Formats: sequence, C-alpha cells, structure tokens
Amino acid sequence: MTSETLISKSLEDFELKPIHRILLTTDGSITTIIEAYTGNRVDVITRDQRIIKAGRYASLLRIDEEDDINFRVVSLISGNRVYAEAVSLTPLKRLEPGFRDDLTRADIPIGRILRKHKIEARRDINWIVVCRFREIWVMNIPDFVKEFSRNIDLGSDEIVLARSYNIIRRGEVLMNITEFFRADMFE
Repeated sequence: MTSETLISKSLEDFELKPIHRILLTTDGSITTIIEAYTGNRVDVITRDQRIIKAGRYASLLRIDEEDDINFRVVSLISGNRVYAEAVSLTPLKRLEPGFRDDLTRADIPIGRILRKHKIEARRDINWIVVCRFREIWVMNIPDFVKEFSRNIDLGSDEIVLARSYNIIRRGEVLMNITEFFRADMFE
C-alpha cells in the first residue's frame, strides 16, 4: 500500500517543523527519536493489552478473522511528559515465543524488542495525518483509529500528527502500528 498524506485544510498555514517531518516519515524507531529529542530515556506505559480475534483488523494484517492478535495501547513518556500514544495490532501466529513473551509481558518499546530478537524487518507507512484533534473524525482513516483516539487526552484544537505503518517481515505483516503525536510537544 502506498502512503497517503492528509493535511487538514484548516492547517494550510501550519508549518511542519523538521522534527514533525521526521516523526511522520521515519522508518526507524520513534522511541530512539524521542530519546534523542528530549535527551532522556523513554518509558513505555501499557494502557491496555489483550488478546482478541482479528475480526475487522484481519484484512489490514492479512490474516483470517478468527486468528488471535495482540491488541496493545501504550504511551511513550519522557521526563514525565507524554510524547506519543500508539496502538499496535500483532498476529500472534507470526511471533516466536520469546518475542511474544516480551511483547505481552513488559513495557518494552517495539524497536527494542525487534533488536533484542534480531528481527530483520521494514516499516511501510500506510498513511499520515496532520489535523486539529477534533478533525480526526472526518479524516479518511480507519474507524478503529477514530475510536482509539477517544482515549487520548488532547484538546479539540490541538494539532495532532498521526501515522499508521506495517512492520513487514518475510513478506508478511508482523504488526500494524498507529501513532499519535501532539505537535506542540515538538516545538
């Protein structure tokens, strides 16, 4: 899938800073970027994690609807400030036991888990959105992302940067990740 960038018409005068462009387009670790930006370690706080049936996420992950996936919602925090919120969808049948244990047991960033298990993978960006938080509901993005955004503590006029990407391993989706960033945290 090719990536699509959607920028709200209300933000035509908003200038993306270099750090915003890096966050939205990198195919590397967001945790590492935030650590470099803040000069502090990033802690991952798991807000929700459960095993669910793929159901409506099946086509996104290219699996059967009855397959189990790990649904994980995290906040990336540095210096007591939330820099990113993310939801990941991971087909369990594509994980080795050690990787699965790290993913489901600990507040470890995905990039560190991939590195620890020497997983060679690439990140393919699906879409990028820049809008006021209240406008997320009218953007052309999946409904589950809109539902997830209800749990994010942002004011309606705050500018949000969002992106979705697949981590691809051996030609299959290892996981899908959607990330939200407050633009003003990266001024």
